This record gives sequence, C-alpha cells and structure tokens, in this order.
Amino acid sequence: MKRRLINNKIYLLIFSQLIFLTTGCDDNSTSPIIPLPERGSWTIYTPYDWFHDGKPYQSSYCTIYSDVASQELKQQLGAIADQRFSQILQLFNFQRISDFRYPPNYSKIEIYVNRNHPESINWAYWGGFIFTIRTSDISGIYYDYAVYTFRHELEHVFEFLIEGREVLGTEVWFKEGIAVHIGCMESNIFKTVETVSELEAWISQNQKIPGQGNPIAIHHDYPAGSNRDQYYKYFELAVRYLLDSNGMGKSYQDVLNLFYDLRNGISFSDSFENHFGISINDYEADFYDLMRSYLGDGR
Repeated sequence: MKRRLINNKIYLLIFSQLIFLTTGCDDNSTSPIIPLPERGSWTIYTPYDWFHDGKPYQSSYCTIYSDVASQELKQQLGAIADQRFSQILQLFNFQRISDFRYPPNYSKIEIYVNRNHPESINWAYWGGFIFTIRTSDISGIYYDYAVYTFRHELEHVFEFLIEGREVLGTEVWFKEGIAVHIGCMESNIFKTVETVSELEAWISQNQKIPGQGNPIAIHHDYPAGSNRDQYYKYFELAVRYLLDSNGMGKSYQDVLNLFYDLRNGISFSDSFENHFGISINDYEADFYDLMRSYLGDGR
C-alpha cells in the first residue's frame, strides 16, 4: 500500500494543532525503571519502525496501539473500529470470519494511533493500519474525520484479509475508489464529484497530463505532475458508477467475488471484466462519456 498523505483541507486543520510534551525532574536518587519499547505488525508491513507504549487496548475485532494516546482515546477508537468493521461485513454480507487470512502469528486487526510522530499519514497494510490524529478530543469534526478514515482504511484491511497477502491485486483506482466510497457513506468530510461542471473542469485542468486525468488510467503509478489528492474524487466516482443502480448497477457481492478471484490467482483485468461486464480498456476509453451521462442531472 503506497503512502497516503493527509492533504485534505480539513485534515490540514486537524494537523495544524501542535503537541507540546513536557518532562520533569525527580530529586529521588533512585533511577526509574524504564520499560522496554514494544513493536507491532506495522514495523513489518510499513516503513515505520515505531514503538508503542506497551498498553494496547483490545476491542472485539482490533488491538489498538499508540505512542502516547490515552487509554480513553484508544477505547473510543476501538469502539469506532468495531462498529465500522461490522458495517463493512454487513455491506458485503460477509459472515465467514474464519476465512480471513491474517499475517502469520496474527489473529486481530492492529491499529496504531499516531499522536506524536511527525509523519501525517493514514496507511493500511496487511492486517492493520496507521491512523494519525493530533488531538485527544475526537468530538465534532475530529469524530467525523475518525469515522471516515476508519471506514476507508478498514475497507483496505478487509481486502487484505480476503486476498491474504502483503500486496493487493487491485489497481490503484479500484482499491482507493471502493475505500473512499465506503468512507463517504457515513461522513461528508470528503467531498465527492456530483456535477458535469466539476468533471469538465477536471478534464480541462489535466489536458497536458497523460490520460487527461482519467482515473481508470491509474493502474499502478500516477503520471508526473498530477494532483494525487484530486484523483481520489474520481476514483470514488468510477466505483460509485459501477455500484449505483443509475450506473452499472453491480453489487458488493461482485466486489467480494473479485477479491476472492485475486486470492485464487485470477488477474484483476480478467476478474473485473467477468464481474462488471466491461473490460478495463473499454471502461477507460469510455469513462468521460459515461460520466457525462451519469452526472447529467446534477449539472
């Protein structure tokens, strides 16, 4: 999973807060016993070799770790995680929990709550994800941010657990599109594309970019000079069209079947065409015309 920077305007508001840490001196001559730092799965499957405080919180589906987050915050986030993961399972009508393929020696989702590390990232990997938040208060806008991010990242984790491997088999536009789409079901913190005028403005802005901003062209890498943040809106639009009854009218069962195909060694392109009734090449070639028609009523 490639690094996901938090660049949304609302995220910038959240991360503009500063964390001030203080240390104190103790006149007692007895040296304190300093516990050995501990690590988790994120040190295996991401570049971040971060310690945690040795006080994980156990929820039903997850183990919540952090550098300095309070137990209260861990508990609150554990409740958010359990509820949103349950919703994802219901969305896919998925009951075969024993069918999940966790990484070796793991049996629960691991979430690392990053409070003080300078990297402002949310990053899903096989078996868990990193969640960055700079405040201990998750009410109001911070709650909306947490809900969206947990739904988004837990959708990635769900796919990882179905495919059962370190690198996902879906193309960038699809795996990010389904994650954004599911994240937006409960939160409006991420603004989606709703009008033809937005679409035309995007096409105009990307005239000199290879693919002219076509999200289906983002199979693995982004073209040089492109706006990665804005692409996420069009990834979501591409997946929304596939699932909307006013679009192609496909189902989450089709998405799940695709995940299982990848697990069983079928290519993404073959599985996509089989379950969604259109080849990736044709979807890319016709994308803008399809979206003009789809968004037409919201001009």
